[in-house]
Amino acid sequence: MRSERAVSTVLDVAFALLLVSASVLLLGLYLTGTEGSLEETRADRTAETLSGSTVAVSYDLEAITESDRYEEPETVDGYERTTYGSATDLLAEAAVANATIGDDRLIRYADSFVESVAASVDGRFTGSNRNVHVVASWRPYEDASISGEVTAGQRPPPTADTTAATTTASSEPPALNSSALAAAYADEEEIDALAEPIARSIVRGYFPPERTQLTLERRGLDRAVTTTHYLELADRLDPDHDLERDAGPLRRSDARADDANEVLIAGLTELIADDLESGAIGEELDAIGDDEAELEAFFEETIAPSDVDITTYTWE
Repeated sequence: MRSERAVSTVLDVAFALLLVSASVLLLGLYLTGTEGSLEETRADRTAETLSGSTVAVSYDLEAITESDRYEEPETVDGYERTTYGSATDLLAEAAVANATIGDDRLIRYADSFVESVAASVDGRFTGSNRNVHVVASWRPYEDASISGEVTAGQRPPPTADTTAATTTASSEPPALNSSALAAAYADEEEIDALAEPIARSIVRGYFPPERTQLTLERRGLDRAVTTTHYLELADRLDPDHDLERDAGPLRRSDARADDANEVLIAGLTELIADDLESGAIGEELDAIGDDEAELEAFFEETIAPSDVDITTYTWE
């Protein structure tokens, strides 16, 4: 099901930092409680309501001014932004926008957006006879240091008889081909054969090259926000990076989004490689070796930077 939103990104098209497409696939239905029916459940119907409901959310970017890397442009018309889409799409966007590396949030003003999305989703069911709790989770690979989550609605009581339905929204980071990953790893048996494509997908999700290029060439708040995010993320990934706002690929007169992205990809590749080697994926890779068929099946289950899982819980 594809949403036709005029504004397709959390950070606005002008910011070109994040786009979550509205391709939502119902992956499966998971039931808890005493009624183990395989028929359509309250949670399933509620999940369908979320994907079919258009909501508008307003948020502000002012938190960006707290960054030491931020430079106020000469003219700022306002920090407020509005976007709209299906409740499911916006929950997915909020999960990616709310991502952290360790304790460091990637987008400074994520709180404003997340709170607005949660309130809008919660408001869809205010006054209804349904108790609803929704959790949207983005984890690009198993045991990832970079991940994001957002919740809406009150948590179910421990004794509640709940039903749950899980859907997956496809986000902007390009989906990775598990067969290609398996072939690359089987050929090299080097962890970077996995880490680099994952890093490239994530960076492209936050900084889509074509749209980011246009933003870097402009003046004003759009460019200021984008360059601040580049510099903050680069600082977290590699303190010795050489990105500068007014030089190199971020310089307005010589903007090169692809080159700026490569700096982030290099730093993120190291972080992801450490995660993969030290976690469950690394242990399993040692056991699998260079069996491409087994590697492909394993990667299908453990590596998915384009997926945001959205679980809807309902109870009486």
